[in-house]
Amino acid sequence: MGPEAGTRRTRSLSGTKIHAKIVLIGDGGVGKTAFRRTWLGEEFKTEYLMTIGADFALQEVPYYHPPTKTTYAIKFKVWDLAGQPRFKAVRKLYYHGAVGALCFFDVTNQESYKNLVEWIQSYWSLNGIGKSPLIIIGSKCDLRDNPGFPNQVPTHYGKEYAVELSKLLKEKLGFSVQYLETSAKDRINVDEGFKLLAKEIVSYSTFQENKKNKHTSEEY
Repeated sequence: MGPEAGTRRTRSLSGTKIHAKIVLIGDGGVGKTAFRRTWLGEEFKTEYLMTIGADFALQEVPYYHPPTKTTYAIKFKVWDLAGQPRFKAVRKLYYHGAVGALCFFDVTNQESYKNLVEWIQSYWSLNGIGKSPLIIIGSKCDLRDNPGFPNQVPTHYGKEYAVELSKLLKEKLGFSVQYLETSAKDRINVDEGFKLLAKEIVSYSTFQENKKNKHTSEEY
């Protein structure tokens, strides 16, 4: 199955359905696959199984949008991408058409946090859309108090980076960047990560539609 692009909306009596391609990105070993498996209700595996290029999953998430009083059914097409450098050449193929991303770093691994900037810039430059919604995920928060991992990334680093990005994006593009610390092992904030991404995708989509409608009305 090849990667599909873009979003698609259909109207029904129950509200609006949005088909949204999203990607899970970040360094190898930061917990993307464990996060996805836990979200889908699959058994958490303690051993590390490297993603072979990319894995694919489908899951629907409901989201109620208060400003428009509309309930959306967002069907996520989730591409879980390998973070190892040798898979870099195929990323453009999987990024293309993605309208959202969960961007992971490991809270016990400072290098994975430093690499976030490159991951985000690469995603935005290769998806064919430009700047689109993302959530920053600090994974493995169950190891926060573990003395075996002394070189941890402080929580405020992730929060401050999300605020910095939001200042650049909210006014121009209509979405904010949120930061979550998660644990696939203890199922902390796993569902919340996808719910927040759903919220920002709807906000972004609504903003773009309103902007387009305003531009059309001004022409007449």
